[in-house]
Amino acid sequence: MSRPVVSFRRYMALTALSAAAVCALAFAINAAVDPLWHFGGNRFSGVNPHFNERLSKINLLQRRMADYDCVIFGSSRGTLMPGDAFAPHRCFNLSFASGQIEEFVAYADYLHHLGMRPKLVVVGVDGFNFLREGRDPPSIPDFVRELRPPPGVLADYLSAGSLALSWQALTQPGTPRYYDRNFDCVIRADAPAFDPARFRSAEGLQRNDARRRQSIPFDSANARLYGELTKRFPDARVLAYVPPVSAWRIDEMERHGLLEGYLDALYATARHFPRLIDFSLPGEQTARTDNTYDGSHYAVAVNRDMAAQLMSDRAPAWGVDVTAAGRDVYQSRYRQALLAFRDAQEFRASAHLP
Repeated sequence: MSRPVVSFRRYMALTALSAAAVCALAFAINAAVDPLWHFGGNRFSGVNPHFNERLSKINLLQRRMADYDCVIFGSSRGTLMPGDAFAPHRCFNLSFASGQIEEFVAYADYLHHLGMRPKLVVVGVDGFNFLREGRDPPSIPDFVRELRPPPGVLADYLSAGSLALSWQALTQPGTPRYYDRNFDCVIRADAPAFDPARFRSAEGLQRNDARRRQSIPFDSANARLYGELTKRFPDARVLAYVPPVSAWRIDEMERHGLLEGYLDALYATARHFPRLIDFSLPGEQTARTDNTYDGSHYAVAVNRDMAAQLMSDRAPAWGVDVTAAGRDVYQSRYRQALLAFRDAQEFRASAHLP
């Protein structure tokens, strides 16, 4: 065999070995950090950033599906709802950042395809689902649309994209919310205090031309999609809630003439649920600044309290049971609560209270 042929084969062998070594190293790093939740999560710090929750939560669910008889749908606000708050049910929290109703319906079909038949379904209803224009387009992964398995661990963890996620998880602090070793969403101990003057920086409100979006009216058309979602679970008990938003946000909505449309959309949505509690009513919880870091994502303790009220047959301690209220009563409760909030703010300002 000629010397050039031997050299070429040696070169190809070394190249293949080098490529294999690089792939093995990338896989080892990705497996240890586990940014897409194929294994046990981040083994270095136990902090799991919310990377691509639309995929990573399915990876997690498939390994543990037999453990759950309940599912929670919602946006990033809903990620902070503890699954164990609905005991004796065992809830998997399938909420993800900017989650929209069209996505929930698609994921409901996917869960049915996987064979999941929950006994309890909890749905977070966010106001941005009813914006008349300017909504983000739904982001439904192809594997969910096509009812096929998600990408495998080799496809995910031999990619440069996953390696970039792992590096980001190890070197960047991330947002104030993250998933712990048990994949429960929590708020960082060093999360910033909520500044009412800057509530537009909340996740879910970060959009291009944010000030223009604050004046976009609401529309009730998408209420019917929540009806479609409930039909996907004919044998389950389905409960819904509106996550709290700061009273300052509700006050601004009223000043822009948007509050009535917002409430009409929620009232229309409530017709599709046996119970929907609206926790965005201005009151003691939503007028505080120490139970949320941005006026949109509230402490786990607040979410646990909301879960207890959803499961109870009694009238909610705070918020409004929209299903049980008439439209006029619902609107009146908001007007009264908003007046009380404004009076309290004026008093604090006149008394120079913080």
